[in-house]
Amino acid sequence: MSHGLTDKDSMFSVRQMPWHRLGAVLDTYPRSIDEALDKSGLGWGVRTAPVHFERRPAWTDDFGTEHPAELEPASSHKATLRSDTGDLLGIVGADYEPLDNRDAFRFLDELIGSQLHFETAGSLWGGRRVWVLARLPEWVEVGGDTTGTYVYVANAHDGTLAVTAAVAPVRIVCANTLGYALNRADGVDAQRTFKCRHTGGLHQRLHEARRVMQITVEYAEQFKRLGDRLALEPISERALRTRVLDRLFSVEDGMGDRAARNREEAKQAVMAVFLGQGQAGDTRGQAPGTKWCAVNALAEHADFGRRYTKRTNQVQRSFEDGQLKQRGLELVLTA
Repeated sequence: MSHGLTDKDSMFSVRQMPWHRLGAVLDTYPRSIDEALDKSGLGWGVRTAPVHFERRPAWTDDFGTEHPAELEPASSHKATLRSDTGDLLGIVGADYEPLDNRDAFRFLDELIGSQLHFETAGSLWGGRRVWVLARLPEWVEVGGDTTGTYVYVANAHDGTLAVTAAVAPVRIVCANTLGYALNRADGVDAQRTFKCRHTGGLHQRLHEARRVMQITVEYAEQFKRLGDRLALEPISERALRTRVLDRLFSVEDGMGDRAARNREEAKQAVMAVFLGQGQAGDTRGQAPGTKWCAVNALAEHADFGRRYTKRTNQVQRSFEDGQLKQRGLELVLTA
């Protein structure tokens, strides 16, 4: 399934139908980690089991006697299994350290505190990947638009993803994720993402994340200052196209016709959002015609207007695809 949900997966979302129109929609926020686990169906844990290989396949001798295969444990690898169903999640290295879903929820809760509102959580691809997304209770105005700060933890039980925690502001007018690093804005070096591999004392290293993620509040304040500043700086359609879009979606020599056409369509799509004529209607917010409007047009295109492979979904791409937004912000700032 293109959205990654199988019949072994489950999830919840508060008040809004998920992007794939599947899962439970709750009227109120879960009041505890236990309730969030129950509503999301992530109450199961992860266990490991030895992996064996055939040292000698099954065979039948000349007298017709069948001999079973000779198996030998593979010391370099082990399997991860769902504790509730026993389903195989992945084959990982011998030093892989699993992180149960309950620990991931508790980790997120301890990052910021019990003030978090759990917005959505669930699993994909039979439990191989899980996530939890929570919002800080305060809403702030950035550039005149209502914006919330979200904290996201993703984890994979098949060895394909490090434990990842990230912070991103979300502009509510079109729910686009403004995941800018701000390292080029006002000289601020805000590292808002923590990644921890499933090796080498995972649970001990997770304690480092709280220190890293403590900049959440400071980042929100810095982001507000940047957004308010951009909302006061106008940018013309010509400047947006020539100084930002033509560079961000440049057509290079030797590029195929299809790639060149896609880049031109991307420029047109961003410009349409900037002018209030995007597919979602007028999402310009309270500062049309400004640099704030321009960076939001780029963010909306990155989150909703691009083509993605079957192994992507709205939650992932909103929080993982920051390169286009960051480069766009840098160009807008100097336009």
